Amino acid sequence: MSYVGRTIALYALTGAGKTTQAGEYAKYVKRTRGLDTVLNSSDRGGYNSLGPLVRAGIIHPNELSPEDDAFIWLDEAARGVNVDPSKVGCVIFDSGSSCSEALLSAVSKADFQVGQQKTQKFVVAKGSKNLSVAINNQAHYGIVQQYMLDAIWTSTWLTKKGIDVIWTFTVYKGEEQDSTPILGPKLAGKALTAEIPKWFQYTFRMDSIPVEGAEPRHVLYTTEHTELAGLGHSFGNARYPLGATPLPAVIEPASLVTVIELIEQGQKEADELIKAELGL
Repeated sequence: MSYVGRTIALYALTGAGKTTQAGEYAKYVKRTRGLDTVLNSSDRGGYNSLGPLVRAGIIHPNELSPEDDAFIWLDEAARGVNVDPSKVGCVIFDSGSSCSEALLSAVSKADFQVGQQKTQKFVVAKGSKNLSVAINNQAHYGIVQQYMLDAIWTSTWLTKKGIDVIWTFTVYKGEEQDSTPILGPKLAGKALTAEIPKWFQYTFRMDSIPVEGAEPRHVLYTTEHTELAGLGHSFGNARYPLGATPLPAVIEPASLVTVIELIEQGQKEADELIKAELGL
């Protein structure tokens, strides 16, 4: 049976180690399958933590540059243009949050009106230079949210070619419709925060916990987790099989590779249990 890839969403505050964990997963793909990883980076903070893997030829970066059209760049990245499944086993999008911000910026600078609400913009002139300044409106957010949804859905088809797909996100803190506090992956606006985990096979949240006089603790939550002083929760979904040895709710130190290996073990255990139960 040919390998079918996974889709993984990983979200955390800046500095909690999302990009580093994506790099650890790239090493895992190289070690277990002998394949490289493509990093689609729209994060202006860069990917310095992955420098050794880039220089070793294990990770191949595809950066969104100021000269690129953000819509075209994301469409080609999501479709895996120039990605060879015989050489690449993982594609990382770092990050979905910065992708949506780049798209919003592009829409606000469009020469034509987007939606019925007129974009608020003005031009600052100095000598021969003109600087256009604009603000996004509600229609812009709706367009970007739908485009991001389409891009994520499109990227999941890479799994049919045996490619794992990882999207990272920063964190959004807000409320659900019933005013329950939530913490989840951030895209343009807040409308899709609670929906994003449904788009992925696995969704994990990471956190960096300060420790006085020592290095911070890095943890990974495998399931929904109580947050916000016990009044709300953060999203998570390991889609773990029933009946298997329970999956730890927290992985410390954080390790995306460890949680994936534990899930695989649980799936094998569940398979054996159902065979024994049904006499197969």
